[in-house]
Order: sequence, then C-alpha cells, then structure tokens
Amino acid sequence: MRPFISLQILCVVASTALFVACRSFPQDEVSALNAFKEAIYEDPRLIMSNWNALDTTPCEWAGVYCTSAGDHVFKINISAASLRGFISPDLSRITNLQELILHGNNLIGTIPKELGNLKQLKRLDLGANQLMGPIPPELATISGIMKLNLQSNGLTGTLATGFGNLRYLQELILDRNRLQGTFPASNDLPSNLHGM
Repeated sequence: MRPFISLQILCVVASTALFVACRSFPQDEVSALNAFKEAIYEDPRLIMSNWNALDTTPCEWAGVYCTSAGDHVFKINISAASLRGFISPDLSRITNLQELILHGNNLIGTIPKELGNLKQLKRLDLGANQLMGPIPPELATISGIMKLNLQSNGLTGTLATGFGNLRYLQELILDRNRLQGTFPASNDLPSNLHGM
C-alpha cells in the first residue's frame, strides 16, 4: 500500500511541475505569432506548417527562437521563404523580441508603426520584400537598435528626424527604395555607421 501512495504523490508533483512549465510561457506572444501566421496567405515552402495554434509554447516552431529558459521569444528569422502576406502589427506584443528578420520574402503593405513598441529590438531586417509607404517614425524610438535593413522595397517619403538620434545604430541599409531627402544626422550619430 505504501509504494502506491508514494507513486500517487510523485504523479501529482510531476503533473503540477508540467502544468507550471506549460503555463509559464506568455500566451500573448503565442497569439501574436498566430496573428502573424494568419496575415500570411501564401507559404509555398511550408515554413509555417508546424505553427500550431493549439501549442502552449512556440519554441519548436520553424523560424522562432526562444530564450534558454524557454519563457519568451527573442528572435524570429524567416528569410528567403517566399512568404506572401502582411506584417501583422500584433508582433509588437512580443516585447522581448531582439531580432525580427523577414528578409527576402514577398511581404506587401506597409511597415506597421506598432513595431516601434519593440523596445528590446536590436536588429530589424525587412529588406527585399514589396513593402510600400513611408518608414514609420515610431521605428526611430527603438533606442537600442543596431541594424536596420529596409532595402529593396517600395518605401517612399523621408526619414523622421529621430533616426539621427539612434546612438547604437551600426548598420542602416535603405537603398533601392524611393526615399527622398537626406539622413537626419546629429552629433550623437556613431562614427562606425555604415551601409546607408
């Protein structure tokens, strides 16, 4: 009788630990990724085929990278996958995101201004897509951004003055767009900035 009781206690402890581990991942991040998937209407290479809306964690999803603790998404990298669709503004809810790389797809529409809420972002690469419209001035509020690649799109307009105040910016690639004006440089602009 005694071994049976200890086995029951062990099962309760194990299932409680599993429940806590599953519930610790922010569901807001999972729903933001699902909203991004819904905004993609063509995925010819089936990159997102293992993105299951019922999963409690996206850490095994293709192109999604989680922290070592498995409690947040810190990187999305889906490059050269021929995705066609829009960039969902819901991605801004992944507040720990440090890298968003969607280079070389067929993304259309505008760059969501909500991406400016990703204050941890170090790298944003939306180059070689079919994005249009102005570069949102909200991107200039991501103070720690180091690499920004928006080349080879159909972007128009001028850069907001705030881009001249990005002290950590090391790489800015904007060629092959229809942008006008000059870069709004300031005295704080790093001397090692390249790629403009």
